[in-house]
Amino acid sequence: MRGAYARKAQDVGRGPKLSSGPRRPSDFSPRPNRDSQKRSRELAERRKSRVKARETSLTGVYKKRRFMAIGLVVLGVAALLFALLAPTTASGGEGRIVPINPANAAPDTVLATVGGVDVATPIRPAALTGLGYHPEGESLSEMEPRGDNLSGNPLLALIPGGSTPESIRYHVMDSAGREGPRMGALDVGAPTETNVYSPVTGAITSIRPDPAVSDANIVEIQPSDNPNLRVTVSLVESDSDGAGVKEPVTAGETKLGIVADSAGVLDPQLAEYTGDAGNHVTVSVMNVG
Repeated sequence: MRGAYARKAQDVGRGPKLSSGPRRPSDFSPRPNRDSQKRSRELAERRKSRVKARETSLTGVYKKRRFMAIGLVVLGVAALLFALLAPTTASGGEGRIVPINPANAAPDTVLATVGGVDVATPIRPAALTGLGYHPEGESLSEMEPRGDNLSGNPLLALIPGGSTPESIRYHVMDSAGREGPRMGALDVGAPTETNVYSPVTGAITSIRPDPAVSDANIVEIQPSDNPNLRVTVSLVESDSDGAGVKEPVTAGETKLGIVADSAGVLDPQLAEYTGDAGNHVTVSVMNVG
């Protein structure tokens, strides 16, 4: 009996084992690894944001630098154009603007060349009021101007010619329906009764009435450097001091006459650029060889 009770006690002592119940899936998931991945993603996103912000900042800096560089270039070009195109003031105290700086210009300052001949100003530089090229017929030869072209686009106006020590500045005027080379004739502005001098060295071949203005003449000269050319100076009023036919002339020295009063008859186109009546003489060149 004791053995039976003992076995019973052993059986009771062991008893049934209690179940802990089913384990939840979350108990098996690697939480530390998942948190680490999330943290890595957040750090990566932050790095991307910082890189993007830095790139945006650098782009803004580069844009500002480009704008500043472009602005400096524009200001430099504007300053250069102002220096080149700014008119020169005469030294006579009148404040009058002239197309040639008289302080650096000789009486025989060359305005243009044609056929190997230098064409000098027929008016003393200090008395000039304007220079304007225009067509005046198919028979005329094209002149090559010296100086800065003040007409049209300022950047393109720098050619032909280019800057000169005398600061020559000229206009290319509208053709106004006239045929021929664009640089076939040159109007040289000056007040009436201003002395007119020979633009070339050579000899006078003829002096004939100017059909455009009464009491004015056209003086024709054969230049020594090219006898096949004829240089004419029109709207010249002859006087007792002027050279006559067959007489030798020297550029910038020999007087031909004085500037005729043509403004009341012709309504000179040059007046648009000089701001005065626009009186002038016209120089042109023809090849007769």
